Amino acid sequence: MKEDEGEGGRKLPRRQALLLLAGLPQVLFGLGSVGASWEWAGGGRRGEGRLREEVLPVVAGSITACWHLLNEGEFETVERTVGDYLPLLRRWAYEPSGVQQEAAYLGAQACLLQGLIAYHRLQFQRKKYLCEEAVSLSRLAGEPVLLVKALIDRGRACYWLGQSESTLESFQEACSLAGTVPAPLQGRAFMSLARAYADRGMAGEALKAFELARERFQGWTGIESLPVCVLLDEGAYREPLYGGYIHLRLGEYREQRSHFLEAERQLASIEEMVSVVSVPGRIRLEALNLRAEAAIGRGELEEYVSYTVQGAEGARRLGSGKRRQELVSNWRRALERWPGEKRVRELGELLLWT
Repeated sequence: MKEDEGEGGRKLPRRQALLLLAGLPQVLFGLGSVGASWEWAGGGRRGEGRLREEVLPVVAGSITACWHLLNEGEFETVERTVGDYLPLLRRWAYEPSGVQQEAAYLGAQACLLQGLIAYHRLQFQRKKYLCEEAVSLSRLAGEPVLLVKALIDRGRACYWLGQSESTLESFQEACSLAGTVPAPLQGRAFMSLARAYADRGMAGEALKAFELARERFQGWTGIESLPVCVLLDEGAYREPLYGGYIHLRLGEYREQRSHFLEAERQLASIEEMVSVVSVPGRIRLEALNLRAEAAIGRGELEEYVSYTVQGAEGARRLGSGKRRQELVSNWRRALERWPGEKRVRELGELLLWT
């Protein structure tokens, strides 16, 4: 029987198959009863050692399934599932054993998963804490790819907390390790650094880092061995997403329409990618909200209204507080740009129920 087939050879729906794979660790723990798992394993340190060897490969499969589920908007399911075994991974990661590094490797990925959910719930302090733990576990695991990913995510958490110096330090450390990771992740590190410079209005530094990133984003071959948290949270869509964001910030500082035009051009290309590469819905919504912001900067009311209506519906389906926050922030900018416009005021009611 194939992995995605049920009893009688019937093919399982994708979501059902992912949920089944994600929940397998709980089955090994006795339907989620971690406290009883030592008796199941035979008791004592020897039994616990066997448990680790048998459970960790299953946890690895669960984490892979959870990344797929998260990209499909299953925030609550992923949070609950990963939360069941993350305490165990933490414990095993800090205890000497033959599988200590593997436990740290999986624990770091689990922290990044939980951190991304915290981000969508506007829990930025929790996201930072989880990303800092992911950094520590990545160092224990001896995995530079995972470490660079964790540093980038920690920098983003610091940004949303308004900690600009810590943001810059995280991204700079990630870039200092760029030579130890594949080119696409190098590009992601430099793109993040460019974004941090753009937020400070440092146009020269931002554009220089952006060019360094583009040089490294050229190829996405040979990345099959990367951790699932990189494969499913990164992609060719990151270049236009960050490029659009950078031009938006530079447009604010320089008040140049050309930057807003370039932001729209780059962000629009993400939708063109959908037929070629898999772009998570949360990323498509982020790009849509950024396009709405670019429309405000260019004075394009019709585009702003259209993007906002689409974004509100998408944020409601996804259940993302972060995507909703972006919509509200844009709406406030639109009120300043078009203070007497009835359609803009009416959008406030739509966003209220998002």
